[in-house]
Amino acid sequence: MKKCAFCNYQDKEVIIYKDAVCYAVISHDPINKHHVLVIPKKHYMQFTDLPDAVVARLFVVAKKLSLAVRKACNPIAVEHISDDDLKKTGINLVEHYKLHIIPRFKNDKITHFWNRKGDKGIKVRASYAKDIKKCLKK
Repeated sequence: MKKCAFCNYQDKEVIIYKDAVCYAVISHDPINKHHVLVIPKKHYMQFTDLPDAVVARLFVVAKKLSLAVRKACNPIAVEHISDDDLKKTGINLVEHYKLHIIPRFKNDKITHFWNRKGDKGIKVRASYAKDIKKCLKK
């Protein structure tokens, strides 16, 4: 895709990994220091668009990079996050799939508003399971 920043990535100084399928860079808009993006070279917008072989490669590379991030900056935790902006709400600043590796540090003040709903019981969870299982068969 011609206008995609990740399809035409130029900042070679911050590329920390590259192979035939993907590359990894330090985020230009990081959540924390050493925030890494693992990015497929081909243009895919959503996780579900990725071929299985690309998914496998991205996660193998992410595992290696996650270990390197742990050694590089000694975080208390590491988050591995991706999101699909299904309704084009602007969640993804660049419409190209990427997997974030974000080191976390004590008092980093990064929050996720999960707004948990609480357990509605086994019957409700079973109905959700049934809904998803039906869609798996299609």
